[in-house]
Amino acid sequence: MALWNSMHKFPSALGLDDFLNRLEIALFAYGFTGENCIAMSNMCRDEITSTLKQKLDGVFGSSFNTNGLGGVLTCGVTGVKAGLSHSPVSEGSGKERYVFMSFPHISVNALGDVGPISRPGRPGQSCACGALNAALSDLKATGLKPNCKRPGEHDALDPEYSILKQRLARRIRYEGMNDEDVQKMDLVQITKIAERTIHDDMEYLIKHTVDPRKADYAVISGIQIHSWGEKFDDAAPNLEYIAPCSVYCVVAGERTYLDLFTIPGLTPRQISVLSASTSPADRTKPIDPDEVCNVAGNATTVRTAEPPYSYNNRESRRAARQRAAMFAQLIDETDLDVVLASAWPGGWQSRIKSTSYKLESDNSCTMDESYDEENRGSEGL
Repeated sequence: MALWNSMHKFPSALGLDDFLNRLEIALFAYGFTGENCIAMSNMCRDEITSTLKQKLDGVFGSSFNTNGLGGVLTCGVTGVKAGLSHSPVSEGSGKERYVFMSFPHISVNALGDVGPISRPGRPGQSCACGALNAALSDLKATGLKPNCKRPGEHDALDPEYSILKQRLARRIRYEGMNDEDVQKMDLVQITKIAERTIHDDMEYLIKHTVDPRKADYAVISGIQIHSWGEKFDDAAPNLEYIAPCSVYCVVAGERTYLDLFTIPGLTPRQISVLSASTSPADRTKPIDPDEVCNVAGNATTVRTAEPPYSYNNRESRRAARQRAAMFAQLIDETDLDVVLASAWPGGWQSRIKSTSYKLESDNSCTMDESYDEENRGSEGL
C-alpha cells in the first residue's frame, strides 16, 4: 500500500518490459525497427539507469547516448549530429530513421519512500536522482534569480550541474512559478519539471539537426522509476517502471501522437513463454513465474530486473555462500584449518590475478644488476 500511495504520483507508469513491448509495437506500425533506425538515448549518468539502457539496446540495437547529470542535454548540435550520422540507411529510399528517448529518473522504493535507494556494497541509502535533489536544495537556498543565467554561462569546474540548475530555474520561471513555489516543491515535482525541460531542449536540438524530408524520427520522453527494496539484498523485488509523458513519431514530415495505453500489455504467461529460453542471467534457466506479475485492470505487467540488467544478483550470491559453507564444513571435518575468502563480484574483475610481488617503481635496472651479480662468477664476467 505504501508503494501504491507513492506510485500514484506517476499514474502513467508502466513496467519497463511492458513499456518497451508496447513502444516497439507502436513504432513498428510506422516503419521503425531495430534494424533500420538508431536510438538516441538520453538519461542521467547514474549507473542504476543502465537497466533501461541495456533493455533499450535489446530492442533498438546499440544506442548513441547523450547522457548528462540529471539527464540534462549538454551534447549540443554536434553531439546529436554525431549520433545521427551512425544511422542505418534504408536501401532504395535512402531514408534514415531516428528514435530519440529522454528519461530523467527517480526512486520510489518498496516502502513507498520517494528518493532513497540502496546500492550494492554501499551501506545506508543514497538518492535518485541525486543531481536533481541537490539542484532543488540549491534553488531553495539561493532562489531563482541567481540561477537564471543566460544560456551558455556555466561553472567551469562544474559545467553539467550548473547548466542543470540554470535550465531548471529558467523553466520554473517560464512556467510562472516563483521562489515561494520552489520552497514547496518536492523531488517528484522537480523531476517532472526536469522531464519537461529536457524534452523541450531535445526538440530544439532536433529542429536544428534533423531534416524531415530525408529522415523519419520518433520522440519518446518520460520518467524512469526505480522501485527497489529498502535494502539492496532484502526480499523485495527490484522493479523498474517508465512513466511515458510524450510519445510521437514524424513520418514523411507528418507528426502522429501515439497512445501506448491503447496497446494491450503482455500477460505473465506470454512474458514467461518469451523468456523461457533467454533468461538474462542464464540462457538455460527459465524465468521463475513468481518473478512476473500482472496488475488487474488497465494497468501493467511487471517483471523483476535480473542480471545483467541490474546489479541485483541475490540468488547467485546466496548459492555461492551456501557452497562455501558446504566446502568449509567438509574441510573442517578433515581437521584442516579453514579460511573463507569473499569472492569478487562477477565481471571483468574476477579475471584479475594478483601477483606475489609489488612493483614499487621501474625496477628493470635492479633486476639486471641482480642477474649480473648472481651469474658473474659462472660466466666469467
